[in-house]
Parts: sequence; structure tokens; C-alpha cells
Amino acid sequence: MNQFIGVISWALASVALAAPAPNSFAVQGVRIFDGEKSHAHANVVVIDGRVAAVGPGVRIPKNLPIVDGTGKTLLPGFLDAHVHVFPGAQSDALRFGVTTEFDMFNVTHDFEQWRRQRESLGRATQADTWSAGIGVTVPGGHPVQWVPENMPRLTRDASAGEFVAARIGEGSDYIKLIVEDNAVLDPAHAIPTLTPAQACAVIAAARARGKLTVAHVTSQSNALMAIDCHVHGLAHTFVDGPAGEELLRRAREEGVFFISTLALLASPLEPPATAGAWMSVGQARSLRMSNPLVHPGDFANAVESIRRLHTAGVPVLAGTDAPAPGTAHGITLHRELAILVQSGLTPEEALASATALPARVFGLADRGRVSPGARADLVLVDGDPTVNISDTLRIAMIWKNGHAVDRTAPR
Repeated sequence: MNQFIGVISWALASVALAAPAPNSFAVQGVRIFDGEKSHAHANVVVIDGRVAAVGPGVRIPKNLPIVDGTGKTLLPGFLDAHVHVFPGAQSDALRFGVTTEFDMFNVTHDFEQWRRQRESLGRATQADTWSAGIGVTVPGGHPVQWVPENMPRLTRDASAGEFVAARIGEGSDYIKLIVEDNAVLDPAHAIPTLTPAQACAVIAAARARGKLTVAHVTSQSNALMAIDCHVHGLAHTFVDGPAGEELLRRAREEGVFFISTLALLASPLEPPATAGAWMSVGQARSLRMSNPLVHPGDFANAVESIRRLHTAGVPVLAGTDAPAPGTAHGITLHRELAILVQSGLTPEEALASATALPARVFGLADRGRVSPGARADLVLVDGDPTVNISDTLRIAMIWKNGHAVDRTAPR
């Protein structure tokens, strides 16, 4: 590895860039969290929107713009594993260093636009987006109160395979299914949901087509049912009690991942004063809202479940469910990281849950890392978030595809 870095350094140093591209630069003398581990006092060279070289001995080409990294930490752009996008949401995310979002239910069908942006290395004003598109739910099922009446739903006599094929045909990148009977969220108002047979059929159909599956659950029994159907991951941490031994065992056996969404269950937050300059009015409003579906004890149960899951070696991905009440795109991911540390993850493990880990789970080879060949989606912060996780909000610069991001908030 050192020999490789030396060759790259020599090659870079021997080149004088007469007119560097606008998405080419270097960060000098910076601490790096590469998505998995930290490196002290290194240089990073970005050429044409991709990381060209990383390391303490990396030389910087002549005429390349240099950013001083003294006292700062360079991180991969963050990935939020659970959001719902709307116009302006991806820009709100990008201003807080969230460069990629995974949408978990969407009826707008902007798939082609999102696909073009995420394949490009051009200048972008929004986070890149992958989407489940329309989630698989039943007539009268969650989230019926928030979606159009004519949205496709899986009826009892319909083919799960045909339903999944239709979602993939529309452009869904993965399949989201809703296993929610309201027993936890609103027990006085039961709603229909997928039967175990339907859930298993949906998951089997998606797997047969090579698609990852994510299930919405809020109860431990529904989580176990989805795991028994061989789901890839769960889109929330259930709240009806801490994870039991059977669930921990089955999750380990199946290799299931959990998306945390802990901030969703925490108390509404007054926007941090240090973040106010970068927030839109909509972000601030959403953060202050109370969630009527959150009950006393939900947060403590979820935090303890994450602690047990993590201790058991079950992958935990950072996700926010923004813009649910009390959350907002971009900024809430930083709170999610802090709560994950509160749940027993080290700061480095929490950072990995929003960088390399979701990139690996969702199969994105060039994101979530600061390494040669990776897309230059990068966040430079003052301080050291591998020691003090709150330093992730001390953002000095953000780059998307190597282009510096304008953090001016809309008013």
C-alpha cells in the first residue's frame, strides 16, 4: 500500500495542472475518517470530481488549489438511509453534508432525473437520490392518510410478483413493504396490513429480480415476521420493547440490517444556533413539530434495542425518516449520529453507519468512503467527530462531485 501511494504521489507531483478543472483540488494536512477508520495528518488529492490519492506521503500537483486541513477532519459525504423527498428536500440535505439520500416511499416518479444526476460528476445543488418508489401496502393500509387514493395497492387476490415487477418497471431501486397494523402507533385505530403470506411473496418476488427489500415495522412481532420472510432490512427500530434474544438470533442468522430512525422518537428540537444560518424555514418548522404517534417509552425502547442489536453484531444504518414531525432533511442526520453514540456506538461506528456501511448495503461502490476512485462527495469539519460526534455540525466546507457547495439557505 505504501509503495502504491508512493507511485501515485510521484505521478501526481510530476504533473503541473495549468488549468485545473473546477472540481479538482487538494486538502493538505487533514485528519481523515475514510468511512471505516481514521488517519492523522494526511493529504487528499481530487481530480475531476474523484479522489485520486489519499495518504500522509501524497504529493500535491503544482497549480492545484489547496485547502488547509489543519485542525479539521475530512469525512465522506453522509448517506441518510431513510427519508421521504419533496421539492427542495435534497437541497436542504446537501447544505448539511448529506450528499446521498435513500427515499423510502415516493409517488412523484422523478426516477429518471435522479438517475441522471447520480451518474453525473457535474455541479449539483441537491443530494443524489435512490428510491423505493411506491411502497407495497394494502387497501386502507399505512400510509393511506398521506398518499393519493389512486395509488396502487396490493389486494388479496393480486399477484405479488406482478405488483413488484410494476414497481421495478416504474424505476424503483429497491422494494419497500409496509407491515403496519397500528398496534403500536395508534392501537385504538387498527388498520389492515400485509399478511405474512403476502409479505413473504413480495420479498421472494423482489429477491428473484435482484432487488433489495426493506420492511416498515414498528413492533417486534412484525419485525420477526419480516425476518422470517428473508427481508434484507428493516426501515425502523421497533418501539414496543427492547430487542429480545430470539429477534437478535434471527437477525444475525439472516444478516438483516436495521435503519435507526431514533431522532424520530426524540423530543422536538429547537434548531441549534450554530446551524440557523444554513436552515430553510421549512427545516426549522419541521424540527419544532411534535409527533402525535410517539408515546412515552418509545425512545428508550428503541435506544436499548439499537444497543442490543449493535452489541450482537447486527448492522445499524443511520436514517431519519425526514421530514416526519420533529425531523428535517440534512440537519437531523447529525442528531441521529449523536443518539447512536448515546445508544452505545463509538463515534467512529456512528460515522460509519452514515457513510461506508449504507454504501455497502445498498451497493454503491463509489460513495461513503475517502479512497482512491471514490466520488469526491466530501465534508470538512472543524474539530474531530471521531472523538466528539457533535463536531459533525461544525461544517467548514462541503463538496459534491468535487464542486464546492453553496450553503446559502433559501428564505
